[in-house]
Amino acid sequence: MTYWTAEDNVAGRPGTALFVILPTVGCYRFRIGKACYMCSYPADAPKVKWSQDELVNYLREALRKIEGREGPFAVRIFTSGSFLDNGELKPETRRRMFELLSGMENVEEIVVESRSELVRYDAVRELADVVPDRHFEVAIGLETASDDVAEVSINKGNTFSDFVRASETVRKAGARVKTYLLLKPIFLSERDGMVDVRESILRAEPYTDTFSINITDIQRGTLYERLWERNEYRPPWLWSAVDVLIWAKKRFPDKRILSDPVGAGSVRGPHNCLTEYDRVIGRAIKKFSATQDLSYLENLRPECRERWSYIVEKGLLDWQLVTW
Repeated sequence: MTYWTAEDNVAGRPGTALFVILPTVGCYRFRIGKACYMCSYPADAPKVKWSQDELVNYLREALRKIEGREGPFAVRIFTSGSFLDNGELKPETRRRMFELLSGMENVEEIVVESRSELVRYDAVRELADVVPDRHFEVAIGLETASDDVAEVSINKGNTFSDFVRASETVRKAGARVKTYLLLKPIFLSERDGMVDVRESILRAEPYTDTFSINITDIQRGTLYERLWERNEYRPPWLWSAVDVLIWAKKRFPDKRILSDPVGAGSVRGPHNCLTEYDRVIGRAIKKFSATQDLSYLENLRPECRERWSYIVEKGLLDWQLVTW
């Protein structure tokens, strides 16, 4: 069973999130041989197909983990693809799941994920009507507002205009929009990765209620892993993430700016100089994400920051940093 709880921001205040990964058949892009380059979902998708009833029961079992506990709770439902994909979850299955959630009084926020092209007004509206009193977000993986970066570095398969259409549809249907952005896709320097995510935030802000900055880590079986193994790609520096998060929160103080630094302080995850302090920074990012309190980021000790500043200033590429 793949579900767990963790400290998180719930509808704008500190709380706890229940993360649930539903074992669906996986992203349709993988099924047609066009998976995103950084994505390990193809390897994670179950080998045995679960029935729709089994998926509903899976969520019911996961919700028992927070049943009767004092909130606030958020429930974040992931699949190995898109919650709004009828090939993964039938409309009646999605509705049954939301009916379960509507009966949980301690759940204040509900988040599901979808690719832009799978967002449909009727599908979102039906779910919003089931939970009209909850903070309901549809998370969309924009990754970057640059169509060129999306094509070359991510293989995303959709454009910024697709995201805009999907965002407007979500809002018209009565839900909010969470926008995923990827910090430092392949083929970008550290500096260019930071510039790309900042520019993406500026372009996506009118269509976004919550930003989630996904700091690239190395997933198995991906193009990113192959480049990393050849010393042609390095995960982002944690200082890059800290810099972007501080900038974003100060620029848009009324927006939630979230980030979960998966693998922080490890060679496969975002890291600085691979000292114990990397993990301190990782925890600080999580505390900022849960509280939106910038002091967690602004009071960090500048360990290894001078080296990071030099790399960013010079615009050095990853293949030039084999010994870093």
